[in-house]
Amino acid sequence: MLARKQYTEAQFLFEAAAMEGHVYSLLGVARAKCKRGQRLSAYIDITALISAYKPRGWMYQERSLCCDAAQKLADLDKATEMDPTLPYPYKYRAAMLMDKHEGQLAISEINRLLSFKVSADCLELRSLFNLFLEDYKEAMKDIRALLSLKPSYRLFAGHLSAKQLLSFLGQYVPEMSKTDCWRQLQECCSSLDDIGALAVIHKVLESDPGRGSLFFWQALFLLRLNCPKAALHSLHLASKNASSDHERAIYEGWIYHHTNRREDAIWKAEESIESQPTFEAFLLNASSLADATPDPLSLKRVVGLLKEALKYPSHGLRKGQALNHLGNILLDSGHIERAAECYRNAIALGHTLAHQGLAEVYSSQGQRKLAHQEMTKLIQKAKNKASAYEKRSEYSEVEEAINDLNHATKLNPLRPFPYKFRAAVLMDKERHSEAIEELSKALSFKPDAQLLHLRATFSKFLGDESRSLQDCCAALSLDSNHADTLRLYAHLRSPQVH
Repeated sequence: MLARKQYTEAQFLFEAAAMEGHVYSLLGVARAKCKRGQRLSAYIDITALISAYKPRGWMYQERSLCCDAAQKLADLDKATEMDPTLPYPYKYRAAMLMDKHEGQLAISEINRLLSFKVSADCLELRSLFNLFLEDYKEAMKDIRALLSLKPSYRLFAGHLSAKQLLSFLGQYVPEMSKTDCWRQLQECCSSLDDIGALAVIHKVLESDPGRGSLFFWQALFLLRLNCPKAALHSLHLASKNASSDHERAIYEGWIYHHTNRREDAIWKAEESIESQPTFEAFLLNASSLADATPDPLSLKRVVGLLKEALKYPSHGLRKGQALNHLGNILLDSGHIERAAECYRNAIALGHTLAHQGLAEVYSSQGQRKLAHQEMTKLIQKAKNKASAYEKRSEYSEVEEAINDLNHATKLNPLRPFPYKFRAAVLMDKERHSEAIEELSKALSFKPDAQLLHLRATFSKFLGDESRSLQDCCAALSLDSNHADTLRLYAHLRSPQVH
């Protein structure tokens, strides 16, 4: 009823649901009142909800819809503080900054959201900001990335085709040759600019729309941006536009791989290798085998497959990924010098993430300062730095580590490790309630078995066995095989404990 703009009927139904004990329906009541012009009454209702229950970010977001501008911004800032994953507050603040002609600040605000959650509407918003600033090159980049996510996307609430706007803007931006495009793609990959890389691939596809390998590249970057649905669509297009049966088999194998049909992916890869050995066939086989059966014997086979892959021609960026993968396995197996060689070769090919592996090598040799320097190189190169800050914290003193982890959380609040580390530091300082609150902050918007286990452990230490048992049950509902939680749960349930 609310969606149909039948606000009176919607309010009546929400009130009935709330009377039956469905607390979330109180928000529906408030929204219906807002739509009917009863903003003060809606504001009072949500304020009462905040007072009656433990406040959550979404409560402040909902109340912001009933406020004037100043109070609205205060509520949205509070919503972001309590739940930094809510998209609306970032978009609203960015729009308000643009209204004040503070374009760069508006783009910075929307970049905060895009750093951990890429979506079509956010790319649209940033492209419009760049249009306002007459930065047509950046606007086109975002529209191309947007069309990679949703090929039929329409801007301005559906009134204008994104393809039409892209065509119109083309007259203001110099045309790039294919050579320029591939050089720019290399630069985007080296700086971990996956949105920029998507835009380059989309540009090349305009002049070569029937080339399956380009759709395959598009899928790789969509996967890195955590857009699996769009990535699978691109893989299907790659298969459809493959230049040969062998190439099609490889793309079908990657479809199996990314839909967790590992055995089918291995079968496709082995069939491809038998008919025509190629880099991609060996890499598909190695990746699928590593994920399907990660035992020592299989890993030895994976190493052999990756070495075979590297004997065949491929783009340097893909070879860099294979070298990095090989380095990771060798490092885990204790072959440190061979791993270091792989990482250095990967870096030389532009695979920036290999700096992280090389840092691990230095750390395993007790050279923490060199490991720290290696991660600093990655931070300097990378456009998306959250994981790099997080990793560098492992090679830092406590205070510097906390600074790095605070940066990581600001850039990507979905990463759980910074919360665990800060909570552990607070426990060491005997600031127990703050430690639990740090974990609770993350758990309020990201259910995670390891975070729940840690909070359960802290609660047990403080003597709150009921809370500890509750968190154990929650953790096991997320991961029934979580070994540490199973042990703690068994201990809490044993008769001698009570």
